[in-house]
Amino acid sequence: MSKRIIFYAIACCLLATSCKKEDAIPYEPYEAPAKPDNPTDLAIYDIFTEYQSKIIYRWDRRYITADAFASPPNESIVLPYVENVLRKLFIAPYDRQKSEFMRQNMPIEMILFGTKMNYVEGDERNFSASGTAYGLSRVIVTSVNGYDLTDATWLKNQYATLHHEFAHVLDKKFGRPAGFDKISEGKYAGGTSYAAFTQAEARSRGFWRNYGMSNESEDFATWVDGIVTTPKESVLLIADENTFLQQKYKMVYNFYLEKGIDLHVLQAYLQNVLDNL
Repeated sequence: MSKRIIFYAIACCLLATSCKKEDAIPYEPYEAPAKPDNPTDLAIYDIFTEYQSKIIYRWDRRYITADAFASPPNESIVLPYVENVLRKLFIAPYDRQKSEFMRQNMPIEMILFGTKMNYVEGDERNFSASGTAYGLSRVIVTSVNGYDLTDATWLKNQYATLHHEFAHVLDKKFGRPAGFDKISEGKYAGGTSYAAFTQAEARSRGFWRNYGMSNESEDFATWVDGIVTTPKESVLLIADENTFLQQKYKMVYNFYLEKGIDLHVLQAYLQNVLDNL
């Protein structure tokens, strides 16, 4: 048998195999997940339905790095935390200014930890994190077990953390304002070295507080949490201290304003909620 005949025979076999009719894929209609049968998971289900964001409170060690420790939230606290902190102090302030803003921008997952994340190894040893943001997809919020509506300090720290971490999400999605990173170029401390600088030294370099000296991303986010926890009059006085502060304030404020959010209106709303809880 010639090589030509052998080649022809193989080609025919391959053609027959490739043209064999496959079985049709059976149609399986979409089935919406059943509503949870307990109040906590139902409240979380409602947020997912409205904003496509999953609130996760059941402990999973993979949500924290190997060099850190944290504890899960007490399950009895999760429901009031979702209703009175996430709903009232995080979601509502944006919703009332622009109804679609949070549906379009909320992180895909929000992980609740009962305690702070305490780092015990590596470059961040002895550092305690109030929260962490991973790109557009995940935000970790800590200290949920401290839930106490009569504790104004805890409440303010909670919503400062929430808006700080959310600023990281928006930073990743839209990018920081053009030129922001240049304002304090060469004045960042890097890593945990920021702790060696006083508030006055940080402000002289254009930072809201010394933690912002870690890197450009933290610089941006600390400006956001600073504005949403400080009355407008005080923010303007701080911004007027030097050109660096004035430039950054305008960039951060306008970044949000262009998206339909006035950070000063947001701060006033948060303060009003805090005063009346």
